[in-house]
Amino acid sequence: MNEPASDPSGVPMPTTSPRGWREVFADDFTGSSLDWQWTAYWGVPGGDPGGFFDPSHVTVSGGELVVSAYKDPADDAWDAGPNTYVTGGISSSPSFAQTYGDYLVRFRMDAGQGIAHAILLWPQSNTWPPEIDFSEDNGGQRQTDYATLHYGSGNTQVQKSVAVNLTHWHTLGVQWTKGQLVYTLDGRNWATVTNANVPAIPMVLDIQTQGWACGTSTWEQCPNASTPARVNLYVDWVVAYTKS
Repeated sequence: MNEPASDPSGVPMPTTSPRGWREVFADDFTGSSLDWQWTAYWGVPGGDPGGFFDPSHVTVSGGELVVSAYKDPADDAWDAGPNTYVTGGISSSPSFAQTYGDYLVRFRMDAGQGIAHAILLWPQSNTWPPEIDFSEDNGGQRQTDYATLHYGSGNTQVQKSVAVNLTHWHTLGVQWTKGQLVYTLDGRNWATVTNANVPAIPMVLDIQTQGWACGTSTWEQCPNASTPARVNLYVDWVVAYTKS
């Protein structure tokens, strides 16, 4: 039986808040366009000459946010070359930012060598670091999810990983409190980071994909002959809470 368009993943967006929390931000991507509370990316990602963001690669239909990666001749006149996989991303800035919170994002992503995703908290001030990636991968086989805390002028990182097939629907999240990050997967805690460098500043929620340049890093994978012509990230819903 097919799921209704407003619930493509088979798990509806929560309608009640967890004990001790209060909902402050939510989107289940109904309608045919991006909601006003999001801002779409445009341009070359910082630190990634192999990527390019275009708002036209972010669409909403069938109850899903779809972020599409493909080679787009329309962007060749800008900084994207003919072999660049153009992608997209969205930010809750300037509509929503908070210090501490509980976040959940339900998504899946096509397989595709060299096309990575990141779901993260970013400083509202746009001064980096810090950064909290509570779901990301390196453009590999979509069988491992990473969560990474970035802090300090030298970009110190505390990274955790969990085995999960990201081509299937899953709900990834983080509970961010003073000095602690609890990463969640489908309602269970899978890792905890206790660190005095956990950010204590207002941060926004970002969702993005990007292609990486070959030869620039030993961690990020780059597209190759096996990469499909189009690689999509599908997001069913997003919800965020603050302490009640």
